[in-house]
Order: sequence, then C-alpha cells, then structure tokens
Amino acid sequence: MQQYLDLYNECRDLIDKNGAPVLNAQRPWAAETLKREGLAKRAKDFTSTDAETMLSSDYAINLARHEVPVTRANLFTCSVPELSTQVWYLVNEQLLPCPDDDRLPEGVFAGSLREFAEKYPDLAGRHYNKLASQDVPQCQLGVSALNTLLCQDGFALYVPDGVQIEKPFQLISLLRSVEDFMACQRILIILGEGAKANVLVCDHDNELRLHEGDPLGSLLSLQVAEIYVGRNAQFDYYCLEEHHDNSQRLSQIYVSQAEGSNAAIGQFSLTAGTTRNHAHIALDGEHIDTQLFGMVIADRKQKVDNLTFIDHRHPSCTSNELFKYVLDDEAQGGFLGKILVREGAVGTDAHQTDRNLCLTPKAHILARPELEIYADDVKCSHGATVGQLDASALFYMRTRGIPEEEARMLLMFAFMSDVIDKIRILPLQDRLRHLVEKRFRGELGTAASCQNCG
Repeated sequence: MQQYLDLYNECRDLIDKNGAPVLNAQRPWAAETLKREGLAKRAKDFTSTDAETMLSSDYAINLARHEVPVTRANLFTCSVPELSTQVWYLVNEQLLPCPDDDRLPEGVFAGSLREFAEKYPDLAGRHYNKLASQDVPQCQLGVSALNTLLCQDGFALYVPDGVQIEKPFQLISLLRSVEDFMACQRILIILGEGAKANVLVCDHDNELRLHEGDPLGSLLSLQVAEIYVGRNAQFDYYCLEEHHDNSQRLSQIYVSQAEGSNAAIGQFSLTAGTTRNHAHIALDGEHIDTQLFGMVIADRKQKVDNLTFIDHRHPSCTSNELFKYVLDDEAQGGFLGKILVREGAVGTDAHQTDRNLCLTPKAHILARPELEIYADDVKCSHGATVGQLDASALFYMRTRGIPEEEARMLLMFAFMSDVIDKIRILPLQDRLRHLVEKRFRGELGTAASCQNCG
C-alpha cells in the first residue's frame, strides 16, 4: 500500500495533468482513505483471494499516458454472432474511439471518462466516486480509493431521460504488456428516467513476449464501475472474463437503482488467474427489480471469488441472486453473499442461491450466504450447496452409449444452463452457451469469438 501512496506523492502533478478536474478533486480523499483503510481483508472475509497480496507486486503503471502502439485493426475482433454492438476498445488505460459513436441519439454520451468529465463537469461531479466512496459491506474501500487515486481516464456512458437504446454497447478491455503491469480502469454509467441501455464488458489479456520462450508478465486489472439506473429505467450489464493464469483481476461494481427500475447484472468468469469480484447493489426506491447472477469455471490453480451485497432499503422490491461454480484440478473459489432487508422494507421478495461442483478432491469452494431481515411481511430465502457430479446420472448416460467424457460435459453444461438463461440479450445467451461448452471440452475458446488479428 505504501508504495502507491509514495508514487502518488511523487507524481501528483503528472497524474493531475493527465486527468480532469472532477477526477483530480477526488484524489485527496482517496489518499487519506487508502492511508486509513489499507488493503487488508476484513475480519469476516474468509475467501481465497486477498487484495493486499494481489497488489503487493511492483507493477508498472502508465501515469505518463504513453500511447499503446495499437489500432483497432491490429487488435483482435470480439464479435458476438447475430448481435450488433457499438464497440470500444480499452487497451490497458487507453480508450480507442468507436467508429459508430457519431450515430448515437441526441444527448447520449459514450466514450472517454475524462472527456465526459470535462464536457459535463456538473453531471460528472454529482456521480463520479459517489458510490465508490461509501464504506459498504463486501466491497473494500481501500481498493476503490486506490483506483480513484491513480485513475486518469476510463469509459463513460450517459443516457438522458426517455432515451431507449436497443443496440448494446460493448467495451473490450484488453491488457497488453511484456512486463508486470497494472491498469487502473474506471467505468461510469448514468441512465436517466425511463432510459434503457445494455452494456457488455469483455475482459481479456494478450500473451505478449519479447522473445519466444520468455515468461509472461503478471498483469493486474484494477476496475471500478459505478452504475446509476434512473427511475423506471432498464439496464443490463454483463461482464465476460477470460484471462491467462498469470493475470489478476480486482473488480468492484456499485449499482444504485431508483424507483421502478429494472436491472440485470451478470458476471461470467470463463478462465482466470486470480479474480476477486465485488458487487454492491442498493435498491434506492420502491418497486425495483434486480437480477444478479454469475458463473465460474476454473481449473489448474486458478482462484475466483465473488463477494456480493444487495441492500433492500424500500418496500415492494424484488431481487434474485444466483451463482454457480464448477471447479476442477486444484482450483479454489469463494462466494460471500449477503442480502439486507432494512426496517420498513415490507413486501420484499428476495432470494439468493449458490450452487457448486468440485470435480476433484483438491478443488475447494468456500461459500457463505447471508440473509439479514429487519422487516415483516417479506418472502426471503438463501442457501448454498457443494457437491460432485451426479454419479447415478453419469452411470445412466453411459449405459445409453454416451462416452464418459461426453456425459460429464453434458452434465456440467446442464448445471450452468439456468445461469445462462438469465441473460436477456438472446444472441449473447446463445454465444455463451457455445463458449461454455467449448470450455468444458477443454478447448481454448475465448469470450465472444475473439481472434488475434495482429
């Protein structure tokens, strides 16, 4: 932790120069918070990952904003068949422009966070770092503070009142480096009253080497997303992660939903090195519907944790949470989920489910669902299970002539099907089914049919 504070003190002028006034105004708070809070685990955090350990390496950080020598043409494509998206590339911390951004409806902004903060300082100032600066359960304030301290740009989306956009926005976040490198990535999304939008984030890394046979550098994505869903607005946010074993990901998502809004938040870890995902969703009004779901497929010595918190603050709201893990070899997973029903939140309908498969004796999952209720007249449930593939089902399929490996794959795929069914963009739903099948077959399928074009 101290090395980051020292870096900030030494390079403050350079960091501010490449930021925007709205972003720079939050850095003193971030420095003081990081100094006070640190990066250590909380006492009740018994998951397999630790932010302080993940951030202990001496990572290179591009504070001088040197341009990454890439163009859209020499990256890789990340298209989902039959799904037309507006695509932005975030390479480390450099946002490449979208050729279609001039076709957006009037009043809509999509692009550079720094540009958004300079163009709309009042709007950005009312929203930037307002959710991430809250000390809330399941999210580490020190991690958000570190991102705020060093962040100079990112991706911003603003959809004004009443504007409904059917074509999804796709942000392809790509880490590229031949040395140990950390990218501080920030996402700010604001939907006005009655607005509608969908965002798909694809997190990848490129395995770059200076010379054939050189070891891969360690890459870390430090990502914070703040999402505001306005009154009666609808928003879908899906994140597909695919990183190599040397990569690490620290992600914190903060969501605030206003009265009558509807949101679906999905997190899919298809391959990972070490990943720690946090999600905090605040239901800041009545008659809100929230869907939070995710899947983890991990093998070898990969580690993936999901820490979630859904805060029911008002009456007559609904939330459904579903997470599933399939762990093979010596993989480790963690699920720490909590639903809070506050006093006065009558009529709450909240359900949380965590299901896990450990395919070997060395694969481990740490699961703890929590439900805290301070209101009457509610319907709430929570639970977690850990098991292995159904031996009787496997035997039945083999007696019908299905080879064992194929039978195992089919059972694992069926196990994940209800998570995939929650995706509300049907072409993406179909594509994820294909990717999950390839993953279970041991093929190196990448999210959204990525192909290296460089």
